[in-house]
Amino acid sequence: MPQRSRSADSVYQYRYFGSFRLLLAMLVMEQHFVADLAPAPLAIALAPYAFGSVAVLVFFTLSGFVITEAVDSIYRDRPAPFLTNRLLRIVPHFLLAVALAMLAHAFFRLDLGVRLWRSQPSFPAEAFTLHNVVMNFFAIIPMAKKFIDYDFLSITWALRVEMAFYLTMFACIAIGRRLPWARGFAVTASALLVVALSMILPIIHGQGPEMLGYIPHFAFGGGLYFATARSITGWVTVVSSIPLMIWQFIDFQARTIPIQGIPMSLTGNLSVFLVLLAITISLAFMPIARGRNIDRALGNLTYPLYLYHEVVLIVILTVTTGYAYTTLALGVVLSFVTAAILAALVDPAVTFYRDRVRGRALQRSSTDFTEPQERGQLDILHQPR
Repeated sequence: MPQRSRSADSVYQYRYFGSFRLLLAMLVMEQHFVADLAPAPLAIALAPYAFGSVAVLVFFTLSGFVITEAVDSIYRDRPAPFLTNRLLRIVPHFLLAVALAMLAHAFFRLDLGVRLWRSQPSFPAEAFTLHNVVMNFFAIIPMAKKFIDYDFLSITWALRVEMAFYLTMFACIAIGRRLPWARGFAVTASALLVVALSMILPIIHGQGPEMLGYIPHFAFGGGLYFATARSITGWVTVVSSIPLMIWQFIDFQARTIPIQGIPMSLTGNLSVFLVLLAITISLAFMPIARGRNIDRALGNLTYPLYLYHEVVLIVILTVTTGYAYTTLALGVVLSFVTAAILAALVDPAVTFYRDRVRGRALQRSSTDFTEPQERGQLDILHQPR
């Protein structure tokens, strides 16, 4: 089948999402570290505020925006390169993080650690069975949780949601490229979205796969991308997604098990969620000015920080017995250092192959407006352990 050329209106514009993504990852780290490492007064004071849980929802909206933009401008006729590039970004750090998490758990057991988390003294003996170890390396596959007895890296659940979104986009590209319209991908994605949103009511009420409950967040991001191109349909998608996101948010808050018996602050968490959504919209329309390389460098730390901070947390909890602000600060510093070192070791090789798949390298010029900025995160909901 002949390849259609990309249209002139399909331009991939850099946006200041990098430092914002890092802020979201820091909110995830904050929730985990405060819940499991901070002294009791701080842990109790912040227990009602699930900033990390809020951050992951905003991560999903960013993913919807950036991935939709990438597909529309680079991968509209290239389903295999799209999925290959996503896997190259996600898998190497994930496999390394799982391996390090296993080593951290083994160190905990050998060192006779007193608590794995604040409310969890240890982990089940079957965690190191061959089946569970192998399945943990495939944990990013959607629905893989059904075959895992123990998650060595509990934050992997958000990556499963991301992977489900990537596979959906892959299918939309594969189908859309066979349609007789230049924007076959947009037509296919829109039709799928209408079907998915019609199923959202029973899904949010627990009558379907839980990960599909996040459809409105990805729809919001994808619609926001088209809205920046002055698409009325994009704005309609954005506006119609907001009530569904709020409904899903309220439902999740109601079903969340209180930490240490302290109820969640619905008003506080929802306010933070709406503020972060407003920032997302502002950044989507903000013209590029300066500091793009710094923004990208900060954004590149997001995914490693998200993955490796939990490994750092396990090690610190293993070698300490109390809860102190100095220990909390040390954990934050070590998490950033670990993320920076492993990003420097892994990312250059990964970027080389991603550039080959993409068909061009990322530009470093601060004035080039057409450079792709592809997201690698994730994202990161703190679930009760």
